[in-house]
Amino acid sequence: MAEDLDTSSDCTESSSRAKAGVSALRRELDETKKQLEESAKKLEEAERLAEERMDRLLRSAAELENVMKRAVREREDSARYASEKLVCKLLPVLDSLDQASKHDEGVKVLHQQFLNILKGEGLIPLESVGKKFDPYRHEALFQVKREDLEEDTVAEEIQKGYLFGPRVIRFSKVAVAKR
Repeated sequence: MAEDLDTSSDCTESSSRAKAGVSALRRELDETKKQLEESAKKLEEAERLAEERMDRLLRSAAELENVMKRAVREREDSARYASEKLVCKLLPVLDSLDQASKHDEGVKVLHQQFLNILKGEGLIPLESVGKKFDPYRHEALFQVKREDLEEDTVAEEIQKGYLFGPRVIRFSKVAVAKR
């Protein structure tokens, strides 16, 4: 019977140690779960932060590209409009040469050469006579009775108009047909 008590006490002791071991393992498991949860939260935060920074980086890259494109466009516009200013200042000279070329063949050649140079810079003469009146290209000075033309057709061009690229830099001064 003493042996049974020893075995029984050994079993109880073993059982207590096992329970203590299981409790320790459970605490360790709980602690590991907490560490794992904290690590998962830190990982989520790090991923969110990485996404946020990547988004900012992509936006910054796009903004830089836009700024560079805008700078190139502004340089081109600046050069183009500098030419436009000069061409505008030269239009009265072109008009004078046009009038003089009607009376002198030498001036006619000079007028054509000068016009070709300005065309090379982007000047485009507007053709108006016989075309429908367009308030975005023509300035009507007066109306004339003309049975051979449709109403609101340009009958006569008083002063030539010009485009510089896509923009009107001087409207054609015209007489418009009426019936």
